[in-house]
Amino acid sequence: MNSMFYIIIITLFLCIGLYILTFGSGSKSILSHQPGKPKLEIPVTYTIEWWPEQNKMTVESFDIDIIESNLNLLNSKSLIAYKVSGILKSVGQWKSFIYKVHISERFNSDTTKPYERVIEITPVVSAKKMENTTDSTDPFEFKNEHIVFSSQWGVNRIKFVCGSKEQIIELRQRK
Repeated sequence: MNSMFYIIIITLFLCIGLYILTFGSGSKSILSHQPGKPKLEIPVTYTIEWWPEQNKMTVESFDIDIIESNLNLLNSKSLIAYKVSGILKSVGQWKSFIYKVHISERFNSDTTKPYERVIEITPVVSAKKMENTTDSTDPFEFKNEHIVFSSQWGVNRIKFVCGSKEQIIELRQRK
């Protein structure tokens, strides 16, 4: 009877381990509850390139929404969405458009500021030649999602910057 108990316990642990390996290792882990993959309307880049058309863009609004934030002992990732809208100037036969979005993240070294990190979001403007285009101003708007990491237990304040617009969000990392 004693050996049967051990066999049942070992079998139970093997089944639980197999379940966790099979279903618990993806982005929707049973243990960590990590957020899903971000949705992108505009591709993202983390490298700086030659961006000669930036002066043709004016950012008029910038909003951050926390989509999914289940921070705990095993998960430090949250999913946010950012929405940017504004005006693009087109000159002559060159039609301006948002080509990419550059994201830059850094820790804030100034301890007098009420946030720990800064994430800068820069829409990258490009232009394409179009025969039937003249000087114009056109509105633009896009919404992307982004994974952010918490950097400490408790409250994590992150400042987002896009053009002259700023917004601070708070994420709570619990044990």
